[in-house]
Amino acid sequence: MAAAGRVGEALALAEETLVRQRRVLGEEHPDTLAAASNLAAWLAAAGRVEEALALAEETLVRWRRVLGEEHPDTLAAASNLATDLADAGRVEEAVVLAEETLVRQRRVLGEEHPRTLHTASNLAIRLAAVGRVGEALVLGEETLVRQRRVLGEEHPDTLAAASNLAAWLADVGRVEEAVALGEETLARQRRVLGEEHPDTLRTASNLAIWLADVGRVEEAVALGEETLARQRRVLGEEHPDTLRTASNLAVWLADAGRVEEAVALGEETLARQRRVLGEEHPDTLRTASNLAIQLAAVGRVEEAVALGEETLAQQRRVLGEEHPDTVHSVEVLEWVRQQKAAE
Repeated sequence: MAAAGRVGEALALAEETLVRQRRVLGEEHPDTLAAASNLAAWLAAAGRVEEALALAEETLVRWRRVLGEEHPDTLAAASNLATDLADAGRVEEAVVLAEETLVRQRRVLGEEHPRTLHTASNLAIRLAAVGRVGEALVLGEETLVRQRRVLGEEHPDTLAAASNLAAWLADVGRVEEAVALGEETLARQRRVLGEEHPDTLRTASNLAIWLADVGRVEEAVALGEETLARQRRVLGEEHPDTLRTASNLAVWLADAGRVEEAVALGEETLARQRRVLGEEHPDTLRTASNLAIQLAAVGRVEEAVALGEETLAQQRRVLGEEHPDTVHSVEVLEWVRQQKAAE
């Protein structure tokens, strides 16, 4: 059902099953609890994150009471709840729960059990999200080695972990390594998952960033254009991942000398991000800052100054003075004002 995109049907069936099992077996029968955990997963898949979270929290309490803290099913429920917490923006809580769960799974199930590896891989993502990138990198490298050995080089979970690890390598400045791992992973994802699988597209979008970072701008443009076309078709014009790729592609087009195209794409993307993500979302503000550069480069300097000033004020308010994006926008505005003074 899920593979065919029939999440609504699966959700309805899961809700019906839980109602029936609660009536027949009782609230705390293991089969009822399994059905509740299943329903929470479908609620999350349908985007009903708060409902998923409430049900998952309630169910974990019951799993712990009925089966104990360290029963494999209790631990699986705890691992899933950590994911729901992160999806709801409660990332620090997700980290605490995942760290506790991983310790228990390693003790109960073993270091290389697939569930243990799944929790470890997700924990690495959460660690990176709260700024603990060095720890994410260490855990990610260790987990990937184990996943390759246990699950195989081309298992979807192994490939997802490799894609994430490449991102953290880039985050700590090991960009050449990120490119190498990203290229290897993308080739495998295309073969195993297909050209248009969301995971494949996410790796492709990130790889284009790293290619640009190491000076391979023409390759970044080519991969970015190809990926954007596919994301628009698969995810839709206004999906956050599509918009992020479009925003980055505008920068690479400018770097490749195609500045008029960069401005057109940047303006279109900024309008969509403002509508979809909001005026002050970090991605929206990053696009606006880059667009100011592109506007100045095509001679629209007054607009560039106005957009640069507005964006910097918003970033100072939302992100703070010390955030890298804010610091970058200070430099952008200074450059744009120099262009105005030179007119």
